[in-house]
Amino acid sequence: MKNFIKEGPTVTMFVPYDCNNCCPFCVNKEDYRDTSSFNLDRCYRSLDLLDKILPHNDIVLTGGEPLADLDALQDILDHIKDGHHVYINTTLPTNENQDIHRVAAVLNKNKDKISCINVSRHLKHYVKECSDEIFGLLEVPHRINCVIFQDATDADTKEKLLKVLDRFSGHEIQLRANYSKLTLDNVFDTEHDDLFKLIDSIAEYKGQLEKELFRTGFLFQLGDSRITYHKTLPYSKINGKVGDIIIRQTGEIYDDWNNYGEEMTLNSLTL
Repeated sequence: MKNFIKEGPTVTMFVPYDCNNCCPFCVNKEDYRDTSSFNLDRCYRSLDLLDKILPHNDIVLTGGEPLADLDALQDILDHIKDGHHVYINTTLPTNENQDIHRVAAVLNKNKDKISCINVSRHLKHYVKECSDEIFGLLEVPHRINCVIFQDATDADTKEKLLKVLDRFSGHEIQLRANYSKLTLDNVFDTEHDDLFKLIDSIAEYKGQLEKELFRTGFLFQLGDSRITYHKTLPYSKINGKVGDIIIRQTGEIYDDWNNYGEEMTLNSLTL
């Protein structure tokens, strides 16, 4: 574990190449419809600037699909300076040019740099998933992320969720609420939360995780699996307080996600 404490907002970088997936809950897809202004060098300049201001913050690589271009991903990882916890959001894609062994080899090569890989595996297959054999090849910490897009009161949803939990028994699993449905009025609520009740009927509730301004989590245990239920707003700037800083595919720096964000100046970044 890296021996420093996170300081400042998380920096999330959208990689400047697409994933070709169409997950229904993705809030980033619109940004990838026109790639003509994407520029990796400008993204690097933004990373360098933010490193000077926030030398010990978390960096998340998302997209798009960071592993769609393994050479570009390696270049990005090489560019990120030491002093940061690095997280990668991915579906672990494979294709005719990269099988599970090549993907695992690239990730394992960077195991001292990557703090965790967040792997999307949902109740419904929105993408072609690689073999679960890859998890036995990985030497880097990883977590299964599952967005519950379905109605939590539907019996079919419970059945599908139980299959996912059984499939990934022994892994850390994060179940995520459909953030497009969350507001300041319900993001911290459990009493009227059908998904919380569903998870509570399956696993043992251990308590609430640290409550932040715009998101929170709840801890459960099921056998050998540590399960968290994650709720977050689709925006992270509240009353002028910034929770996430976004590097867009163009290299521009924004203070929030997508339509909620405003471009940041050097002065606003420093403040």
